[in-house]
Amino acid sequence: MLDSNFSTPDPANWRWTAPEPRQLAEMRQQMEEWQRTNIGLMAMKNSLTDGNSSLFPYINVPDPAATAALVLCGQEAQRLAEARLYYADEDTTAASLAAAATPPGEPVSADRLPSPSGLMVFADPIGSYAVNTRTAAGQGGAPVQLHTPIVAVSWSLWRPHVGRVPVEWIANTVHGRELVHPAEHGIWLTFYTACGAALRGVDPGTMLHSPALGDTARAGELVAALDFPGRPELTWDNETVLFLGRKFPEAGSPLGTTGGWAQTVYTAWQLMSQTGEHAWTETEVVPRDRAGRKRDRRAGITGDGDVNVVRLRASHRPSAEATERDRQGCDGRRPPHTDYRWEVPPYRSPNRCLNTRLHAVGGCTHAERIIRQHVNGPKGKPVRRPRGPVYVWDKVAA
Repeated sequence: MLDSNFSTPDPANWRWTAPEPRQLAEMRQQMEEWQRTNIGLMAMKNSLTDGNSSLFPYINVPDPAATAALVLCGQEAQRLAEARLYYADEDTTAASLAAAATPPGEPVSADRLPSPSGLMVFADPIGSYAVNTRTAAGQGGAPVQLHTPIVAVSWSLWRPHVGRVPVEWIANTVHGRELVHPAEHGIWLTFYTACGAALRGVDPGTMLHSPALGDTARAGELVAALDFPGRPELTWDNETVLFLGRKFPEAGSPLGTTGGWAQTVYTAWQLMSQTGEHAWTETEVVPRDRAGRKRDRRAGITGDGDVNVVRLRASHRPSAEATERDRQGCDGRRPPHTDYRWEVPPYRSPNRCLNTRLHAVGGCTHAERIIRQHVNGPKGKPVRRPRGPVYVWDKVAA
């Protein structure tokens, strides 16, 4: 297990600390193995039984929750085994959040995927949600708010059929709640949080009600119960499907938490897919060592184990001072606001022609592009930037 996210010397200042990129391959192996363990299956079954699922595969059997857990965990294990690995640095995460303030206008397309299956860890949370609870009666029953950060996502192309077994998928997605048609195609997204993250921001001595135990327990005891060999550092939190050919709801429409996270992930894919003069990112590959590749093969991992570290190009990065100001305004459990990083936030330009030479004859293609910070005005002239208040020296008052 990795130690960086499990120590809580000061719960009030706990923040998600992303692992080093070279650690992602080992993390992925633990996550894949967990989906095939009895305890992992039981955890999924309990979650489904409690109604904590955005996508439920219903099969007409005596124990539909147990069967659904087998389906979901089996698909996630395969998704992780085949995944290419990505690490989005702090500025790439911030740019994705800033541009995702408005929803993508194009229909969801598999062409935006950086790989058919993938696992991406973000340097900062891309979202979070709060659960309101209370301390035990002996501690006054004071309200406590637990924040769960979303820090990683896996994906793959997806169809609703499961072999030859008739399955009905009940979905609560960005497109609404519906019974999924068997002919649908989509992109499956699984969102991950840091194991026990919500509890690590609470004083370890705080007595909280634990639904899992049916009783109260100290926050520190609940965290300690999660720290056992084999438990992955990243924990499946929620999931959704983006149906191909459909569009995200318009800005202001209710997306729900998974919809907002999906919007940010899709925006990150858009940034990564732009090339040439419109390129936003550059990628460094951290190769998996030979011993690690052997361990992967023995574990049934077919992905190569190399980690693609995605960074913003130097010309697109905010200043270090701007990044630090924004970082100081974030508590580390919720996504950064990116308020100070760009004078002009990244924005979307719909229906951009990708080959203007062929536009007149109709041989071009169009796609949405994300436009970087820029300042309008004649080339070579001084740039006028926003500045602080101007103080006027009053000669008479002096």
